[in-house]
Amino acid sequence: MEISGTSALTIFLFLVPLLILVSSLRANSNSSSKKRRPPGPRAFPLVGSIHHMLTSQPQAALWDLAERHGPVMLLRLGQEVLQGNDLSFASRPSLVASEIICYGHLDLAFAPYGDYWRALRKLCVLELLSARKVRHFAPIRDSETMSLVAEIRAAAAADGDGEEAATFNLGKLLVSCTNSITGLATFGDGCSGERKEQFLSAMAVVLSHASGFSVSDLFPSLWFVDVLTGTIRRLWRAHRQLDELFDKIIEECEARWKDESAAAGDNLLSIMLRVRDNEEFAFPFGNANIKAIIVDLFIAGTETISSTAEWVMSELIRHPESMAKAQAEVRTAFNNIIPQHHESHMDALHYTRLVIKETLRLHPSVPLLLPRLCRKTCDIGGFEVTEGSRKPEYWGDDAEEFRPTRFESSVADYQGTEFQYLPFGSGRRMCPGSAFGMATLELVVARLLYYFDWSLPGTMRPEELDMETIVGGTARRRNQLHLVATLHDVPVQS
Repeated sequence: MEISGTSALTIFLFLVPLLILVSSLRANSNSSSKKRRPPGPRAFPLVGSIHHMLTSQPQAALWDLAERHGPVMLLRLGQEVLQGNDLSFASRPSLVASEIICYGHLDLAFAPYGDYWRALRKLCVLELLSARKVRHFAPIRDSETMSLVAEIRAAAAADGDGEEAATFNLGKLLVSCTNSITGLATFGDGCSGERKEQFLSAMAVVLSHASGFSVSDLFPSLWFVDVLTGTIRRLWRAHRQLDELFDKIIEECEARWKDESAAAGDNLLSIMLRVRDNEEFAFPFGNANIKAIIVDLFIAGTETISSTAEWVMSELIRHPESMAKAQAEVRTAFNNIIPQHHESHMDALHYTRLVIKETLRLHPSVPLLLPRLCRKTCDIGGFEVTEGSRKPEYWGDDAEEFRPTRFESSVADYQGTEFQYLPFGSGRRMCPGSAFGMATLELVVARLLYYFDWSLPGTMRPEELDMETIVGGTARRRNQLHLVATLHDVPVQS
C-alpha cells in the first residue's frame, strides 16, 4: 500500500516523539460546547485522525469508521457534507499544491466559492464543456481511439504466426491516448510534435509533485516542514517549467491568428483567448486564468479517464464472464458499423455501461472527492459542524464485489443526486466535465473490447492480478496493467 506525494506515514512516524510532550497541553474544547460535537475515532495531538487513513484505500477506511461511529463523524483531517448544506460546504480549502500549480486558485476546481467561481463555472458549462462542445470533439475521440487500436493491431500482427501473442502496457497506452484527446481538444493542431511532448512531460512532473496532501495542508502550523523537505521548491520548479511552455503555446496560437487566412479556431484555448481579448468575462481574465483552467482540463481529462479505463479492464480481466458478456454486446452493436459511427451507437451498450458504473463505484477516480471547506457553522444530523471544518450508504453484503448488474435496478447515475454514488461529485462543486470524460471513457473501453481479445501474460490466473491502489491526486493502479492482446476478426475501415 502506498500514498503518493509526501508520505503521511513518514509524517506520522516523525511526529510520534512529540505526542507525549504535547498531550498534556491539549484541552478538550468540546466540553463547553452547547451543542454536541459528532463522535469519531481517537485523535492524537498534532496529527489528529490521520493515522486512521494510512491506507491505499482511504474510502474503505472511512466506510469502516462510519460503521463504528455513525454517518456523521468528526475527523481531524478533512470532511465533506453535501445534502442540505451544499452552500455551507461549497468552498475549497487552500492547498499548497493547488495554490502554486493553479496560479493562486484561479482554476475552477479550487477557486473559493464566490462571484469569480460562479462566473468561471458559467464559462465552463456554456462555452468549454457544454453538450454541444462535447459533440464537436467527437471526431477527435474517434481519431485518437482508432490510433490506439491501430497501434495495438500493428504490434499484435507483428507476431506473425500468432504462436506468441503481444503483451502491452495498457496503462501507458491509455495515458497516451487520453493525453492526445485532451491536447487536441484544448490546443487543436497548434501543440504537436516536440512541443506536445514537452508539455506532456511537464504535466507529468506537475502531477507527480502535486498529488496528495502536503504536511501543511493537514497541519498548517507545520508549514516549515514543506520548506525543509523541499516540497515547496519542487512545486515551484514544476510550475515554472509548465508556465514557460504555456507562454510559448499561447504565443504560437496568437501568431496563427495574425494570419488573415487562418481561422481563430474552435479549440478550448482559442475560445478562452477570445473571451480574454473581447473582455467577455465578468472579472479580469488574463493568461494566468487560462493556464489555471488548462491545468484542470488535463488533470480531469487525462489522469482520471485513463486510470478509470485501466480499472475497467482490470476488473473485466478478473471476471471473464463479465468480459465475455461485454464483448458480445459491443461486437453486436458495432457489427458492420463504420468506426466513425461507433459513438452514435453507444446507447446500445447497456451492460458495458453497467460495467463502467460498477468500476467507478469500486475504484472512484478521486476516492474522497476534492476537499470542501465549511463556510459557516451549521447543524448536521443534530451535531454542530463549525466554520472551517471539512456519509456512507450501503450497497449490501456484496458491496466489495464486482457485480455490474447491481445498477440495473438502481436509480444512481452520474448526476450526483444519489449520495451513495458520487463519481463526479455533487451540487455546486460537481465536475462540469463529466460528459466530456464519459464520452471518452465509454468509447475507449468499447473499442478495446470490440477489436481485441484480452488475457493475462503467461500462466497468471485472474485472481492473481495485482489490484493495489496508489492514492494521490487520483486513485490509480500502483503497477500499470500489462495484458496480452489477440486480434479479433473485425474489419478496421478508414
